[in-house]
Amino acid sequence: MLQSCSSSKLSVFSKSYSAEDLKIEKLDFDYLTIKSKIQFKETHKTTKATALIRMKKDSIIWFNLSGALGVQGVRAIITKDSVKIINRVEKKYYLYDFDEVSKEFKFPIDFNLIQSMIVGDMPKPLDNSNSIKKSGEQYIIKQNIENIRITNLVNLQTMKLVEVNVTEKETDNSLKLLYKDFKDVNGQGLPFSIFISLIHYNEFGELETQLTINHSRAEASDKPLRFPFSIPKKYEAQ
Repeated sequence: MLQSCSSSKLSVFSKSYSAEDLKIEKLDFDYLTIKSKIQFKETHKTTKATALIRMKKDSIIWFNLSGALGVQGVRAIITKDSVKIINRVEKKYYLYDFDEVSKEFKFPIDFNLIQSMIVGDMPKPLDNSNSIKKSGEQYIIKQNIENIRITNLVNLQTMKLVEVNVTEKETDNSLKLLYKDFKDVNGQGLPFSIFISLIHYNEFGELETQLTINHSRAEASDKPLRFPFSIPKKYEAQ
């Protein structure tokens, strides 16, 4: 009898689920405006700023930074294939593709990853090739996609993503995302507190970059937003 009970408990814990079993809440919007406080922390430097973020879903991410010396007057626009940044104080501009961005941070980065980090969606869509199990109050979703391993944790009650761990197989570089303080935006849950940790390795050992984002206001709309961005002729390319 004891052996039977033990086997039963193990089978319940080990039950697998299909993608159709889960109705994970995603933020549905056409346009989104967010105001945030941002803290960017590197090994020997911490930078704080206020950000105004505007988004057109799956198309454009625009932001303007103000407040801290070094980011005052910084504006950027991110599209599917490029990142463009201007510094209006230093009169300089920067143009990158995502291969260059990934090389800079030593981790694979694309538009979808950046968008998902801001709104709290899964970086990669759920499908039936994923391993899905339930543990306690969470679903654990594991994905193997090309050179990366992803573990997503989804709250059982809210069906919102609360944690993501991404590891690059070849380098062991990793990305952790933590989502908290969900608030209602047009009848949907948006995380107003986001913690991002990026760890990579070089000849000196482990290096960590942290980004903390605390939204103070967010509004979704179906009305088109403006994304003002132009590079003055006198600005220097970097």
